[in-house]
Amino acid sequence: MARDEAGSGIPCCWRGQQSHPHPSKPLSWLHRWQPLPKVLGLMALMAAFASVRCLALLPLIWALVAGLWSLSGLPWSLGLRRLAAPGLLVAGLMGILPFWAGETILWRWGSLALRWEGLQMALRIGGRGLALFALTMLLLETTPTSELLAALRALGIPDLLLELAWLTQRYLQEVAAQWQQMQRAARLRGWRPRGSLWRPGPSLRQDLPFLAASVGTLLVRSYERSERTYQALRLRGYGRAPLFSTAAGGDPYSWAATALAVATALLLRNADAALN
Repeated sequence: MARDEAGSGIPCCWRGQQSHPHPSKPLSWLHRWQPLPKVLGLMALMAAFASVRCLALLPLIWALVAGLWSLSGLPWSLGLRRLAAPGLLVAGLMGILPFWAGETILWRWGSLALRWEGLQMALRIGGRGLALFALTMLLLETTPTSELLAALRALGIPDLLLELAWLTQRYLQEVAAQWQQMQRAARLRGWRPRGSLWRPGPSLRQDLPFLAASVGTLLVRSYERSERTYQALRLRGYGRAPLFSTAAGGDPYSWAATALAVATALLLRNADAALN
C-alpha cells in the first residue's frame, strides 16, 4: 500500500492519484478505452457470452477473448496464471458432468458411461465460464481501481458497496504484503519450510506450529493496522464526502468501441437464437 508523506498508510487513490503499473510502457488501445464506456461494452459481451447455448459458437467466443487480450498488450502468461484457479474448478465440474447427466451413452466401461448431454453441458459451462473470467480479468487489469469504481458509481452502484470493495482490496493487499514480510524475516533468521500443502506429511506437520503462530500474528497486526488506517481516513474527511468522483463520459472513440461491442453481443445472441 502506498504511503503518504506522513507515513499514515493512506492509499494514493484517496487523493485521486493512481499510477499505471508499467508507466514506461506505452498504453494499449484497451487501456485508453475510457472506464465508463469500457464497463458497458464488456458487460454487454459478458451477457452475450453467458447466454450462448450453441457449442459451435464457443470457438468464436474464445476468438473474441483472444483478440481483446492481444489488443490489451498484457502478457499471455498473466492470463494463464490468473485462470489457473478457476480453471481447476471448471475442470472438476467438466470431469463429473459427462458421466452423470444425460441419457445418450457414447462410451461405457463397466458402470462408467460417457453421456452426450452431460458432455455438451460441461463444454458449455466450461467454455462460457472461463471466457467470463477472462473478460473480468481484462477489465480489472486495464482499468485503474479508482476509475473503475467511479464508472460503477455512475451506473448507480451505491457508494457504500463501492467503498467496501475498495477498502477490502486495499486490506487484502496490505495483508499479503505483511505476510511476505514475515516470511522474509523468518527466512533471514534461519527458518526453512520443510513441507507444503501439496505434499502433506511429517515435514508439513513440523511446520504447522510456526505457520499457526504466524497467521495469528498476522491477524493481530492487520487488525491494528486497519484501526490506524480508519482513524487516518476519518482525519482526512472520510464519510463527509463521496470517496469516488463521478466518471467522465469518455471520448467519442470510446463510445464507438462500446457501440461495436454491443453490436457484436447482439449479433452473437441472434446467431445463437438462429442455430438453436
